[in-house]
Amino acid sequence: MRHAESDWPNSDTSDFDRPINNRGQKNTELVGRWMVKNKYFPDKIISSPARRARQTTELINEQLNFSKIKIEFDKSLYLASIDTLTECFHLYKDNLNSLMIVAHNPGLQHLINHLLYESVNQIPTNRTFTTSSLAIFEYENKNFEHEADRHSLKEFIQTRELD
Repeated sequence: MRHAESDWPNSDTSDFDRPINNRGQKNTELVGRWMVKNKYFPDKIISSPARRARQTTELINEQLNFSKIKIEFDKSLYLASIDTLTECFHLYKDNLNSLMIVAHNPGLQHLINHLLYESVNQIPTNRTFTTSSLAIFEYENKNFEHEADRHSLKEFIQTRELD
């Protein structure tokens, strides 16, 4: 998932400390409700510690009724590249059936495009991963090895589709 839409409250606010805005909050709540309705409950959420990503993660967890999801904030996910995001899969995948990553563009967009291109169910790879978007991929062996393991896109959610 990409973090929710953020705000620049004043010129002294660093990029890392930008909070989500009202629209971002509403959109994240929409995605969280969609996840509940469709029974998508990750075993673990790994999030960038940037304020907007942290708030997104907390709102998702709230929508999931604070279920027993393990949450971890990993500083390497702040503005992470596709390689760092891929490393994140490998670092956290053990003993999980599902893993959710909350991070930033452009790295997340690059990762999603790569996964879409390699997906069993070929679809156009030009989908824009806007704020609060959610992509769900399923792996045959639950190994999250996108180079070796066959995977397919299960869902590609953009909030404008949920309104």
